Amino acid sequence: MIEILPIRLLTEEDAPIFGSSNVALAKLVRSGLPVASGLVVTPPQFKLKTVLGNYDFGTKEVFQESLTLVKKEIHSIPVPEILNNGVNLTHTWGGIRIHRRDFLLNGEKIRSIKGFWLALLSIWVEQIKNRLWQKGFYPGITEGLDPQIVIFVKKVESLGNAYYDPLQDDVEIQVKTGKVHPNDLKKIVEIVRAANKKLFIPHEYEWVVDGGVKLVGLKPYTPSVAIESTPIVVGSKASLPTGSLTCEAKSAVKVFFDPSTGAITESNIDGVYIASEKIFDLNKPTESFENLVSRLVEGAMTFPNSPIFLKLADKSEGMGKVRGSLRLLHQKSLFDPLVETLDFARHKKGLINIHIVVPFVRGVNELLQIKKELATKKLMRKNSLQIWMEIALPENIINLEDYLAAGIDGVVLNLDELIAFLNGFDPTEENLAFYKNEVDGLLRFLEDGLKLLHKSKVPFIAYGSLILSPKVLEFLVEKGVMGVVVEKYEAHSAKDLLHQAEKRMILRRV
Repeated sequence: MIEILPIRLLTEEDAPIFGSSNVALAKLVRSGLPVASGLVVTPPQFKLKTVLGNYDFGTKEVFQESLTLVKKEIHSIPVPEILNNGVNLTHTWGGIRIHRRDFLLNGEKIRSIKGFWLALLSIWVEQIKNRLWQKGFYPGITEGLDPQIVIFVKKVESLGNAYYDPLQDDVEIQVKTGKVHPNDLKKIVEIVRAANKKLFIPHEYEWVVDGGVKLVGLKPYTPSVAIESTPIVVGSKASLPTGSLTCEAKSAVKVFFDPSTGAITESNIDGVYIASEKIFDLNKPTESFENLVSRLVEGAMTFPNSPIFLKLADKSEGMGKVRGSLRLLHQKSLFDPLVETLDFARHKKGLINIHIVVPFVRGVNELLQIKKELATKKLMRKNSLQIWMEIALPENIINLEDYLAAGIDGVVLNLDELIAFLNGFDPTEENLAFYKNEVDGLLRFLEDGLKLLHKSKVPFIAYGSLILSPKVLEFLVEKGVMGVVVEKYEAHSAKDLLHQAEKRMILRRV
């Protein structure tokens, strides 16, 4: 007789029967974390014991032959009625309405109840076989076999494992099958961190992308050994193991890594873009100043032949507030540490691959004034020092010709800011976030400005979460974007996304 319960109904009292790990997974369901719908099934202990009792496992000579016969007889055990009822395709079980779906067991998708029952039996037979090899036959050999989780799935895009590694202070994601979108990678990181807090001790989590990221299993975390999956380190303050991440896709568009929220761990990138407002904190001036200097110097030394962009801090207190270049011009406690950082890195360390990005400019006069202030600190435009301008306002595009005449070496398109001002919504308001997907107007608005940049031979790079939109990415590639800025969890797949976009553009032209 087997026992079967939906994951979500398991409680602490069920741990002796269904396993403590499965109970922990149920706890995550009740805490609101995304866990896939499924059942936990215990082995048919009595039937297994009866079958094994009919065979002689006493001598090694008959061991393998007997085991082959045992497998055949065990696989003939019919699907228990309780299991048929539990996953009946039109039956409501434990408050879960089961529609026609496939089953996921140990990372394999199975299409029929009979199929996954045979797969369950095979798992338990293999466990018995391991016990026989290690200890020989003994009366309680069928006791304590592991309960198994059966997950209901529709369309599995990818699956794998993830855990928080305290030695690296990072979440490591291992993709076993499929490809994972950067947004889903970020979601996996958030889920792992939240789940560890709920369970109080670190665990290794099995996840699947099936209409969103969902957990499908867990076990206590132990130091991992090398596996044949693709490891992706996501998080902060980590060093990626040599050779653990490879990206074979090539793209003409450069990929700039944003280490503002974590250490530089990527090697397959074309430069670094540091948003200093994410690092420099006016409430912790000394500590954050040292952190900013460290990040800038580390980036410039790690990639000596690549451009390193330092965006001056855009400290914003909301839409319509004093921020960007205007605030830098009037708040010395903000502007001076940034200049000191540049002075130290360029003049004292001799790192001449560092360039400046002027943030959130509301008019040409602000740009000229910032350039004048920088020049007084010996940070003027020259071959080894470029000054780029962030375009975050529609006004910047409308008056782009005037900005070019004022003298800039390149442009950074802040797509998230641009669409917020164009579509008239506050990006910090979650209930208005759907306006961010209305990109057609933004792309039409940018078209003439990008033509002017191309005509003037002024390069531009793009920044913001919108670059992950296929429509936006293809538009940027077609308009000749020099590079895109990606965050840590996006870096591993950026080259592949760009490669695909470039390929589609070429095919359209052919």
